[in-house]
Amino acid sequence: MNTIDLITLREVYKLSNEELIEAFEKNLLPFKEDFNEKKKYLYDILSKKNIGIITYFDDEYPELLKEIPDPPVILYYIGDISLLKTNTVSVVGTRKPTEYGKKMCSLITNEINNYTIVSGMAFGIDSIAHMNSKKTIAVLGCGVDIIYPKANMHLYNKISNQGLIISEYFPGTKPAKYTFPYRNRIIAGLSKSTIVIEAAKKSGSLITANYAMDFGREVYALPGDINRINSYGTNYLIYMGAKPIYSLEEIQKTFNIEQLVKINNFSVEECSIINLINDGKNTVELLYENSNFEISKILSILMKLEISGHLQNVDGVYSMGGKV
Repeated sequence: MNTIDLITLREVYKLSNEELIEAFEKNLLPFKEDFNEKKKYLYDILSKKNIGIITYFDDEYPELLKEIPDPPVILYYIGDISLLKTNTVSVVGTRKPTEYGKKMCSLITNEINNYTIVSGMAFGIDSIAHMNSKKTIAVLGCGVDIIYPKANMHLYNKISNQGLIISEYFPGTKPAKYTFPYRNRIIAGLSKSTIVIEAAKKSGSLITANYAMDFGREVYALPGDINRINSYGTNYLIYMGAKPIYSLEEIQKTFNIEQLVKINNFSVEECSIINLINDGKNTVELLYENSNFEISKILSILMKLEISGHLQNVDGVYSMGGKV
């Protein structure tokens, strides 16, 4: 049985993922007169699109995803498929973050930029997480050839060229209400850890977090003001057992970044600034917009790094010197 057989069984005969795995392992194909005709029809559609396909049985398929109860047997993709085999962290949150949420998402993502960030390419926290990551995977609730939301076209193009876009839905599948909650199990399943940054009471991010908890994965949540709507979800997750993100130092320790701090003798705050500069946030204005520091603190850190020779300043644009 080959990939197009599996796709035909899924799209035409509506076999579940569990049934597809059984059919493959037992080499069970339906005795239908139109099977080959249907298979050719789907093959012709796919052959006209520049889209990759991997299955549960391919070497490229991530082991972490195989561990969940309902792993997607077929994944369509655009971009760098090797990212599925890298160390990943899932970052999700509200579509309408506060300024605090935006800054913390940027800051946290920059702290863990040695990891591949997995998210859903929605407005808000998802988009900020993707934009601030060096390596990223977007899991869509529609076909990989559908840009949703349309306003995220620039982000979609960036990820497809520099990262990875995946979906279990056949190319051309339009987004629907039921596709996103089901998609969220893949976001949770791809990582050992999921970070939730602001979420309302009925946020889809809570679905992702609940999947992660059910899968036995670690869930981290950013605490917030109990009077804010966007804090209810994350505070509730902490109440239910998620680990609170109460400091950048804890993020460093959790994701083994403290070793880099010790080796280079940088403080956590200096590492945050260095990570931002390495990610292209290389002016005072950009550092302020993408960090949680006051201007005076940023200037103090920049001056210290510049005097020590770790930082260079050319017309207000900062870059790392030879000592880093």
